[in-house]
Amino acid sequence: MKVRIPRRALADATSWSASHLAAKPTVPARAGLLLEAGDDHLTVAGVDWGVTTHSTLAADILEPGRIVISGRLAAQVIATYRSDLIDITVDGGRATLSADRDRFMLTLLPEADYPAIAGRPAPDGTVDGAEFAEAVRQAVVATDPTVVAEPWRGGVQLTADGDRLTVWATDRYRMAERSIAWTPAAVGQDSIGALVPARSLADAVKGMAPTGDLGLTLNGKTAGLGDAARYTTLSRIDEYGRKDPHQFIPAEFVTEAIVPVDQLVAATKRACLVATDRKPKILVGFGTDEISVRAAGEDTGAVAMDVVDGQHLDGPAIQMAFLPANLLDGLQAIGTDNVRIGLTSNVKPALLHAVDDDSDYRYLVMPVRL
Repeated sequence: MKVRIPRRALADATSWSASHLAAKPTVPARAGLLLEAGDDHLTVAGVDWGVTTHSTLAADILEPGRIVISGRLAAQVIATYRSDLIDITVDGGRATLSADRDRFMLTLLPEADYPAIAGRPAPDGTVDGAEFAEAVRQAVVATDPTVVAEPWRGGVQLTADGDRLTVWATDRYRMAERSIAWTPAAVGQDSIGALVPARSLADAVKGMAPTGDLGLTLNGKTAGLGDAARYTTLSRIDEYGRKDPHQFIPAEFVTEAIVPVDQLVAATKRACLVATDRKPKILVGFGTDEISVRAAGEDTGAVAMDVVDGQHLDGPAIQMAFLPANLLDGLQAIGTDNVRIGLTSNVKPALLHAVDDDSDYRYLVMPVRL
């Protein structure tokens, strides 16, 4: 194999694929990247147990071929070069990466041990890439991948219905949700969806083009997404045991308020400095003419109290206790200057809603006992 390719494109592709590889795979070949040269392009592919990645790069192919090289090492080396072009040549059991006068030789991994990589299927529909990336960022804050017995807590649900794609997640104690425009591939398409690992999804989105459309595949044994040059597949997560958190969103609220996000974030962070015991909580009071944030440290005896400029829209005064991290995650993901907060009682979930015509993001968070 003999290939000449722009260094930047190769560096981006190898770095993206290598980031999905297992650090200590049980099969050595799974630590590798598959490079296949043919016609006028080079493909870079990687595979782990739950994720596959595939990039197609324009290149000068002097001799076609197919090799497997150490993924993380190759990505690190290519990233350090500063030349415009890189030459890849294979001689016997070694691949040489040449950048100007610099040379780096890699021992090839056994190609026979490398798992098969499925082809790219036709997408079920498309979304705007920038909107999808933002929706994923906003949803992953409500995930918790540490609960191995309930893997759905670490997943993001993608559901396409009509002309909307809903992206949502829950870890049982909160839910984050955003919907964006969806263009189905077929007229009259039924509702389709997939629950996929949040971290793998977020990493995959980072490797896609920042603008333009993304194609999503939500049918089949795996889910997939890709732009014009890259494609990745994600394993599905079993939804068993997950309760639909949408049932906890009331048709109407008893008390509502609109609050500046930056002020509420700042007040919550100051309260966190006080609420440093083993079970920290902050108290948010929605009065008739003010919104207050309080915390008391059981260990230190310190007390913090802030009054936030907000607009109490309607309803009686309610005081609620939250885990500060859960409240902050929703506020920092909301992406608007103001947040609308709806309450029914101090023991039922609060709903944070973006105050923006361009976003329907909402974040449902459970309170804790006072």
